[in-house]
Amino acid sequence: MSKLLPLIDQLSKSSPQAVYTPKTLFDSEPISIFDYLYIETPIEKAYKKLLGEKRNTKSIVFLCGSSGDGKSAIIGRNQKFFDKYFDVHIDATHSFRPNQTAIEALDDVFDRFKEGSKGLVVGINMGIMLNYARYGKSAHDDIKTAIRNYDANGRSSENIYFINFEDYPKFEMTDGAIGSSFILELIKKIVARDDANPFYTAYKEDLQNNIRKIDHQNYYLLGLEAIQNRIIELLVTVHLKYDQFLTARSLLDLIYVLLRDPRSLIDQLFEHDSNPILENIYKEDPILKRTKRLDIFVLERSNHKPDKELEAFVKEFNHQSGYQILNISDVHTLVRFFYLFRGYDCANNYHRRFEDDFSDTSTFEFVQLIAAHRNYDKEKKTIIKAFYDKLREAVFAYANKEYPSMSKEYLFHCDTINGYSVYAPLELSAAWDEIKTDHTHTINSFRCFLQVEEKLLLPIDISLNFYKLILAINQGYRPNKHDRNTIILFEELLERIASIVRLSKRLVFVKQKQRYTFIKRNEEIEVREND
Repeated sequence: MSKLLPLIDQLSKSSPQAVYTPKTLFDSEPISIFDYLYIETPIEKAYKKLLGEKRNTKSIVFLCGSSGDGKSAIIGRNQKFFDKYFDVHIDATHSFRPNQTAIEALDDVFDRFKEGSKGLVVGINMGIMLNYARYGKSAHDDIKTAIRNYDANGRSSENIYFINFEDYPKFEMTDGAIGSSFILELIKKIVARDDANPFYTAYKEDLQNNIRKIDHQNYYLLGLEAIQNRIIELLVTVHLKYDQFLTARSLLDLIYVLLRDPRSLIDQLFEHDSNPILENIYKEDPILKRTKRLDIFVLERSNHKPDKELEAFVKEFNHQSGYQILNISDVHTLVRFFYLFRGYDCANNYHRRFEDDFSDTSTFEFVQLIAAHRNYDKEKKTIIKAFYDKLREAVFAYANKEYPSMSKEYLFHCDTINGYSVYAPLELSAAWDEIKTDHTHTINSFRCFLQVEEKLLLPIDISLNFYKLILAINQGYRPNKHDRNTIILFEELLERIASIVRLSKRLVFVKQKQRYTFIKRNEEIEVREND
């Protein structure tokens, strides 16, 4: 019987060990797998620091996050150190009466807190906390007011403190690239070739007992640096493109699915839909790429054309790994392998001839823009200026799609009146003073500051999808219903521009071959035909 598989099963979101329960919080018996996988995160450090500072004051500490973030785990790991000073309530697991609602339970908790002498830690979902601010009983208006103030300005109140998982994202930017030290460390703990690692010792014991299943092959693949880095890259991509929500529990379930499914991890990464993260990674499947070189490769493999170099590559890689991972007839697996191992040497490096086919220059450019806005200097200004040039081009191209020639005159379509398209001069520029002093930094977007005729527009958040839409418009693409959410934001920008330039003293009316220019001079209006 395999020793490895039961350990992998504990990573599943449906595993009894996936959620801390009240029994687990106070139980002295360790859960070996999760004790081993424990990584002290910045939010846990902040939590311990705050509780240490407030242990002798009667304070409330709200640890805020979504289901699966790890609120209960952080509270449970540290409770023995602070049990003397703080009582604990976790909204998802604690109630005091059958059929008691979360709001009623919180009312009871705050009653006991005010009657007692100890502080209070509340592990809570943001939605429940905000609902409490609306529906909690009036005796706790002080707490409800503190919650509302925190929601409005992100600040704690006197003796009521908030630590929020949203303030400690899973990704960080280092040296102009987005990565995740937390996810990488989590994967490396699972695959570490160390006898202190229960996964690795179980894997070794299975091999010694001649137990080799697809799970063992996938465990081997997960241990390869190329696979680890590409998984993180894919997680960054789906986070940026699809606003993929990540929790510690969802990441462990992802690893479980990748290891446990009866297919190769290489295919499982792009074909499975039982995990919400993989549902979005599916959209990034490299077999969806269309390039001349890849199309020829797929066609030749489908026709079983002999390829001695590929045969040697497959044979050597399988020999080095000790598993029959690649098959010369599995074209989808091969293409995915080429994608996952780009930039890495293996076997005779047959796969490296396809590296350019998988490049994603727009995502790379977007990440560079994020980095440039976070660390603004003269060199970064060139990168930012290039973006504003592209945005200006897209604004004119999209607004003037009926009469593109107007863009050459820097005229902007701002209205339609009685069948005439109305254009006005547009001077659109970057608001550099605002860009230099903006300190709103995330890895999901950057803020765009525009001036229209010297009037400053409200800042716009530029996401990856918004950036790709700008590039696509400049290449002649016209958005369809699938771009609805992003194009609405773009059209809102155009309308804000239009609301300013409609007041211009020069307006041009165009209808087929007719063109009239209206120029306001003091109280008089001059009309010119075909001007």
